[in-house]
Amino acid sequence: MKLLYTLLATLSLASAESRLPNIVYIIADDLGYGDLSCYGQEHFETPNLDQMAAEGMRFTSHYSGSTVCAPSRSALMTGQDTGHTFLRGNGAHQLRPTDTTVAELLKKAGYRTGMVGKSCVTGNTMDPQAPHVAGFDYFWGTLSHRTAHYHYPKSVFSQGKVVPIPGNNGKTGSVYIQDRYTEKSLEFIEESQEQPFFLLLAYSVPHATLQAPPEAVEPFIGTFEDEVSYAGDHYLACEHVKATHAAMVTRLDQHVGQVMAKLKELGLEENTLICFTSDNGSHTEGGYHFDLLKSNGELRGGKRDLYEGGIRVPFIVKWPHVVAEGAISEHVSAFWDFMPTVCEISGVSAPENIQGLSYLPTLKGATQPKHQYLYWELTEKGGRVALRQGEWKVVRYNVRNRKQKAKYELYNLAEDLSEQHDVAAQHPDKVKELVSLLKSARTKSPINKWNMILEDKVQ
Repeated sequence: MKLLYTLLATLSLASAESRLPNIVYIIADDLGYGDLSCYGQEHFETPNLDQMAAEGMRFTSHYSGSTVCAPSRSALMTGQDTGHTFLRGNGAHQLRPTDTTVAELLKKAGYRTGMVGKSCVTGNTMDPQAPHVAGFDYFWGTLSHRTAHYHYPKSVFSQGKVVPIPGNNGKTGSVYIQDRYTEKSLEFIEESQEQPFFLLLAYSVPHATLQAPPEAVEPFIGTFEDEVSYAGDHYLACEHVKATHAAMVTRLDQHVGQVMAKLKELGLEENTLICFTSDNGSHTEGGYHFDLLKSNGELRGGKRDLYEGGIRVPFIVKWPHVVAEGAISEHVSAFWDFMPTVCEISGVSAPENIQGLSYLPTLKGATQPKHQYLYWELTEKGGRVALRQGEWKVVRYNVRNRKQKAKYELYNLAEDLSEQHDVAAQHPDKVKELVSLLKSARTKSPINKWNMILEDKVQ
């Protein structure tokens, strides 16, 4: 009998070790590269994310899918950059049934898939079936991104139905929705623990409106010099702008800590890949400006810019026994790399029409293939494009201004991370080389308003 128990224990251990890893991907909204203390934030602390970085890998050259929400998340979901993914701008659109998503691919590998929080497959749309069409078994959160501008919604969607939130009036109330997102995520983890699961946890902070529970804001009141207030317009008024931003980020950090604690409590920590990032750089909305607390660090610009402050984001990965503790990676990667990475992990073939490149070798400390280039575009603000190849980066604004010759800026990020010195005049051949890549880096969008033409003439 003792021999039988030993054999059963051995088989159980072998089964646990051979099980595919759980995947938890946490994405913040408008969190800047410098908003975490492990990335240089000095005005407040993020101890849980700092611990996650100490126990895993911190990327220093990771990029979001775009500089605004919907296309950034579309790139994450489809493995395609903004020159190819369907959602290339904000607005009343959502991913199509024909768009292959990370969730669909992981379902094929036997994962239970869940998304909690701000929808990553819709823009300003309200189709309650959209998350499920995109491959998610479970969804609890907001669909229209405009609804996520306030943190006390009257209702959310769950499994295709409207779920009222008693005590909230849509803009204020008693249930801070980020807290509820955490609760629902912990429930999903508990309910899914018997099989591999993929959880996409999409918080809607620190995106404006600037709101946090009073008990979260109170410790920061009076701690910042030159505190500012905001009278409100589309976003709600805020008396303590700096204190509230700090409270939103530290509350987010606490939520991440709760998720990590639940994984440990359930014995899932050892076999879970957990990632944390932001959908774009810090913003200038709702009374906040990224310079107030150095949310983008030394990077230039912010949300809606294609300078580094708009697209370079924090990215932390923890995966015990696979990712070395305290590792720092300079590998240049982007949101569209997530799909091929999890496909390689789960043994599912990635689609051929993606621009993503698996960073699993980096996670394992192995030799990592590199991108030929990374490309971004923004359809707002007159049209903006950018391309990075190695340490060189070319940027152009006002693409749609047909009366003006093309003005391309060139930066060497190895020497000028803050992009203060345009060296296009000194390196005309490099400009022409990168502009040539720019012209071939995008396909025509079926949504005409998202199309831009890059003319041959270069100023």
